[in-house]
Amino acid sequence: DIYTFKADYEQNFKKGRLGIGAKTSIINTDNNFRRFDVQQLKPEVRTLDVPRSNQFNYSENINAVYVNYNKQLKGVMFQAGLRMENTVSQGDSYGLTANGEVNLNNQQTFKRNYTNLFPSAALTFNKNPMNQWGLSYSRRIDRPVYQDLNPFEFKLDEYTFQKGNTELRPQYTNIITLTNTYKYKLTTSLSYSHVAD
Repeated sequence: DIYTFKADYEQNFKKGRLGIGAKTSIINTDNNFRRFDVQQLKPEVRTLDVPRSNQFNYSENINAVYVNYNKQLKGVMFQAGLRMENTVSQGDSYGLTANGEVNLNNQQTFKRNYTNLFPSAALTFNKNPMNQWGLSYSRRIDRPVYQDLNPFEFKLDEYTFQKGNTELRPQYTNIITLTNTYKYKLTTSLSYSHVAD
């Protein structure tokens, strides 16, 4: 289940354009993974493989507010923005009983609550429209996918398994980009990224 609400507002401000906004997203996942042993001669007879079955519930609530301002100066377009995000998440991983019910005695839980700031800025030098230069900076976040957080061990075969890590943290990327646009036809970019965590 995914629920999202977003609101934006823009208006002229000090000979530029000011934008503010807010966004909320709520995600709830309910993943019931059951593996069965099936008899070759009687395929209708199925026995739940309890050690290889799992229930994983994950919820995530992200709330963000942001402000952005851009202004055209003499030969230069300026843009600056700031987004603040708060994330609250929880994962619950359960084993199953022989009849397929959730085993509350076999539970692993993890919780997260963190707030981050994400600035961005850009300058576009457009005094000569046939040869424009741009310089930009932004900070971004990438969160681990839900399944990579599930601590349950999925055996793929006798020699291979996959297991999530509840200690995984989001990664943060700082990006600086220099761009040149020549005669509206050729765009060249040089960028540097630094990833943490």
